[in-house]
Amino acid sequence: MSNQTMLTEIDGPMLAEAFPSEHLPEAVIAGTEVAQRLMLRQWTDRFAVQVGFQSVLIPSRLNFSPDQLIMVETEEAQRFVRALETRSNDGFERQRAARDLLATMEPWGAPFILSLVGEYVIEILEDIAASITPENERILGTFITRNEAYWNTIKRRVASYWNVYYRSCRRAAYVGFELVERLEAAAFVCAETSRK
Repeated sequence: MSNQTMLTEIDGPMLAEAFPSEHLPEAVIAGTEVAQRLMLRQWTDRFAVQVGFQSVLIPSRLNFSPDQLIMVETEEAQRFVRALETRSNDGFERQRAARDLLATMEPWGAPFILSLVGEYVIEILEDIAASITPENERILGTFITRNEAYWNTIKRRVASYWNVYYRSCRRAAYVGFELVERLEAAAFVCAETSRK
């Protein structure tokens, strides 16, 4: 599931591999702009998931230079920038980027949102829970059905972060478990629908 090579030199085409090939021109524009705004010294690995019927490589974490605004010419490229910003080392940036992705959710955005479900920032989890529309549920559920091993990793992370940081909150009241339950139900419906 993970590309175990640690990457220290990150460029636009490499970041564009986080998106399906039909988006390549805009994804390379976005990736190139993002790569220019990263800290010079950093490393990351990538995890492989299926979007549609293609394998993509999502960066685990990206260390952006502080106070560097990323501007691209097209709205589509900007959406890919926002997806990559969900991998930022800055939790506030991840939260802003997630809000933007959820507002106009596309299938290629699913791994970026689900990755955040498996993280510890409760405010981001609350934003995701508040933004789950029936269409977002369908997109995320479809992604889960094609990436069961990755989804199982996310569920383990939710349980682990609850155990470490939020155990004072009843398990049933923890937003991470609420999201897991809703998304499991959505995945079940998507799986049943595809079998018909």
